[in-house]
Amino acid sequence: MNKIDRNSAVPVYQQIASDILSRISAGEWPIGCQIPSEFCLCEEYNSSRVTLRQALAKLEYEGFIEKRRGKGTFVKAKPGISVQDLFIPQVGVRRKSDIASANIRITVAKKANPIVLKFLEIDEKTPVVSLIRDFVQHGRIIGINHAWFPLHKVPGITEQPLENNSVTETLQQRYHINFSSIDNFIESISMDGETAHILNASLMSPALKISSVYFDEDGIPAEYSETIWNGRDTQFHIALSSK
Repeated sequence: MNKIDRNSAVPVYQQIASDILSRISAGEWPIGCQIPSEFCLCEEYNSSRVTLRQALAKLEYEGFIEKRRGKGTFVKAKPGISVQDLFIPQVGVRRKSDIASANIRITVAKKANPIVLKFLEIDEKTPVVSLIRDFVQHGRIIGINHAWFPLHKVPGITEQPLENNSVTETLQQRYHINFSSIDNFIESISMDGETAHILNASLMSPALKISSVYFDEDGIPAEYSETIWNGRDTQFHIALSSK
């Protein structure tokens, strides 16, 4: 019997869907193979039919299985692992990548959340600029970046486009801000509903979050950013270099 952790924060249907997907990936049920009936799967996972159908509906929506009326449920596709170069921000290092920025939104916020205030070392009365953008690879959104800057460091940034669609180039060329160091914090998280919707994933799907604090040449925080990468079916390749 495949065990389900009923004390986990991950919903039972999500655990069932993940386990079925793992079994498909391992070759237990090849493409074109019929998977066990709902009755058998309910017994195997000790779940209600409603919960099981939620799991199957999720897998059908994602294109891994298909239901054939009067015949049953069959494996339609096998999940693949894509290798993605994951860039961790470093001072003076530029990257060449097929990942592009898209749908950039820049606004001025009178108040920032406590985490932003903490890392930017500003008080709640200091206005901040909020920048949100999607990271797109081969037409698919694979990451979301949210960055904040003290407004007094980047006046007028909402009034004209970024230089070459680059935050770094805009800060350097327009505002003469050069970074002396960057602190990165990496953690594994589960997606909330809004993030999962943007990344076309399921609620509580795994993700990798990189938080970065950029310091100017005087050692003062000039930018704080959070990037969330879709971790489902993705293997991250990390290369650190000074070149």
